[in-house]
Amino acid sequence: MTYEPRTIAFGAELVHPPMQLKSDRVQQVHAELFKQSDLAYQNFQVANDGVHLSNPPTTPGSVSSATFAPDRIILREEFRPCTVEEFATRVVNVVGLAHRTLGIKSCLAQQFWTRSLVNPRHHTDSRVFVADHMLQGGQSALADFGRPMHTIGLRMTFPQSGEHNNLINLRIEPWPQDPRSLWLEVVGQFTSQIVTEKLVDVSECLYATYRFLTGPTFAYVSRFDVPAS
Repeated sequence: MTYEPRTIAFGAELVHPPMQLKSDRVQQVHAELFKQSDLAYQNFQVANDGVHLSNPPTTPGSVSSATFAPDRIILREEFRPCTVEEFATRVVNVVGLAHRTLGIKSCLAQQFWTRSLVNPRHHTDSRVFVADHMLQGGQSALADFGRPMHTIGLRMTFPQSGEHNNLINLRIEPWPQDPRSLWLEVVGQFTSQIVTEKLVDVSECLYATYRFLTGPTFAYVSRFDVPAS
């Protein structure tokens, strides 16, 4: 069974060798990005934890930002219309420009995450779906706590092994804002060193993380998403 994911967040954290971060050089990155409407950030802020580029929120809770720290660059697009292809383009172009401008020679490690919502086909309450179908014992086992349950979920870690060169963390939980929706988060951690000239290769790390969502994660959820007997 396949689902139509409603992706609500993409994130990327790319680690590079530690350096002295100079705000005026980051400002050059900001200026170059501002010339490209699809990649531009309107705000520039120097803070104790680094330099932040951001766009004003378009809806409550939305985030569009790039954070520059002495040893990493972090990009976030949350609660904004953004496809996996668009986020991959943003990461490759923003980080590539930053590496060239700041004199960074390579990316030492990468972490990508995606958060999506899906609606089970045969269940209208995701809390009941997780408790009664995905977890052994169901709601009856929760009676020992003696108080109502607000949410419940699963967390799994899949280490590097064999042909899989990444570590994956998976979380499956009900979505509190809408009882019909299931919240899925996949975080992929990669330790391959990528030189700046081949930085386009980091997009495959993002796609691998996203494929874990649409492939084995959807397959796992669908095993339990069957009509109630």
